[in-house]
Amino acid sequence: MPKSQKLEETLSILARIRRHPTSEEGIIILRQGLKSKYSIAVAQAAKIAGESTLTELVGDLVEAFARMMVKPAQVDQNCLAKKEIAQTLYHLEYSDENLFLQGIRHVQMEPVWGGVEDTAAHLRGICALGLVRMNYSNVMNELADLLADPKPEARVAAAKAISPTQEIPKVYLYFV
Repeated sequence: MPKSQKLEETLSILARIRRHPTSEEGIIILRQGLKSKYSIAVAQAAKIAGESTLTELVGDLVEAFARMMVKPAQVDQNCLAKKEIAQTLYHLEYSDENLFLQGIRHVQMEPVWGGVEDTAAHLRGICALGLVRMNYSNVMNELADLLADPKPEARVAAAKAISPTQEIPKVYLYFV
């Protein structure tokens, strides 16, 4: 079966179980989705797990994240799966700082027209929030580094993480 058909089939199966992801069949399909070689399918499975608060999939999510960190630019272009996994683990109140530390420090340079671009800024921001939520002992040093990040998206996330109760004015976002 051609690659695009296999991916479409995988995404179709994930879409079908979206209504009842907590069923036994749903859990099995989500686990298979998290083991997929297609990062878009992994991202979709992670999103469904997060929306359904499926804490029994935490181990599978952590394993998928680790797999996406091996040759990340080839395996997970644009950090699609890693971002969604980190978001889901944040939502599920995952409390092992190692994954979030790996994510907050991850830079993924990918080819774009005229050079390369870092596609992991959003991932760094999500992981910053995860470290803050779990009261990681060295979080302020990590956030200080993120405030100096070259990508505005990461700097804004660091500012939000430092002061999570205060909304960052929209005007600020225009100047970043």
